[in-house]
Amino acid sequence: MHFRSRHFGWFLGGCGLLWAGLAEGGVINQVGTYANWPAWPASWTVLSGLNDAHDSGVAEQIDFVGDTANPCGYTADNGSYLFFRMRVDQGTVGGTTFSDSHIIILDVVGQKFNTTTNKLEAGDDQYPDYGFAWDSKSTIVASHGLEMMKRNIVGTYWNGTDMADLDDDAGKKLSMDINGSGRTTDGYVRTDDLQNTTNFSTTTFVDFAVSWNYLNTYTDLRRGQAWRIAFGSIANSTDHNNLTGDIAGGVNPTGLLSSGWVEFQTAPEPSSLLLAAAGALSLLRRRPQMRRRG
Repeated sequence: MHFRSRHFGWFLGGCGLLWAGLAEGGVINQVGTYANWPAWPASWTVLSGLNDAHDSGVAEQIDFVGDTANPCGYTADNGSYLFFRMRVDQGTVGGTTFSDSHIIILDVVGQKFNTTTNKLEAGDDQYPDYGFAWDSKSTIVASHGLEMMKRNIVGTYWNGTDMADLDDDAGKKLSMDINGSGRTTDGYVRTDDLQNTTNFSTTTFVDFAVSWNYLNTYTDLRRGQAWRIAFGSIANSTDHNNLTGDIAGGVNPTGLLSSGWVEFQTAPEPSSLLLAAAGALSLLRRRPQMRRRG
């Protein structure tokens, strides 16, 4: 069964990029430095269905956790950037010790990814299409860091599934990858430690920001689409290996078609909102006015 949530928001954003290990309190800029992340908690929307209890035997930094009081997954959107936030069990200030892979897995509802053409086409197979991966196993940001992923091998179970780089180069960032070809504002990752919870002690947020301009140029992901979202992790490994760490939502290693997904409606194009507002204003102006009787 699929978990469903259809929420979105708009928030303030910014720009600027550096590879940094400097912390501001519990915040560590892992890939770049973004000036205006959405305000917490008011500007984030919960992705219901990704909550997860502790997974015994899974390393804290890749163990997704969350409940009703302190959810596991969130999203935000400011019109220029799309944001995701995942909660993992690691709670101390140790973000520089990450050496794993965290992946936001996307399935566009009503479409499927063609691995020959690298394009979406009609058909809803409910398998992964794209992904945003933070590869912290390698600290060479010029080749790794935040990467754009696509479907590669899809197994019956989550731990038999892996993703490939969109640019088909596992060792470099070519033009199709996030922050490829010297660009500096396609995407960002940060961690935020010491997040207190009711039932999980202190936890860490892993935050992603990806530019809509990048997505519109290099992928078939668009505003206004319905997506299925899943969180996956890989222990002490790059983002090209099977999803053997953890899957949010209490899933491991249950089948892809039966669990792990939460449905999410991306925000419409800003132009659509302006047109809707203009239409409403036009209707108000056309309403007949009552005449005064003198």
